[in-house]
Amino acid sequence: MNDSVVGSARDTVDSTVQRVSGGVHTAVDTVAGAAYRADSGVGEVRSAIRAQPITAALVVFALGYLFGRLGALIPAARR
Repeated sequence: MNDSVVGSARDTVDSTVQRVSGGVHTAVDTVAGAAYRADSGVGEVRSAIRAQPITAALVVFALGYLFGRLGALIPAARR
């Protein structure tokens, strides 16, 4: 094979590998950031529940009631 063809193919492969590795690195950074934000959000919810347990219980019961009422509006599938 011609040296210029081999060099051109090698350059193409090198640039492709660099783009893919850059994309993987960006994806890892994005996932790590999302995991950190989710963890800090859970911490905030825990601290709110610990600060106001009665209010948190009332909110949970109200949401359960609301979802139950909304679920009753969905017609059941008949067999």
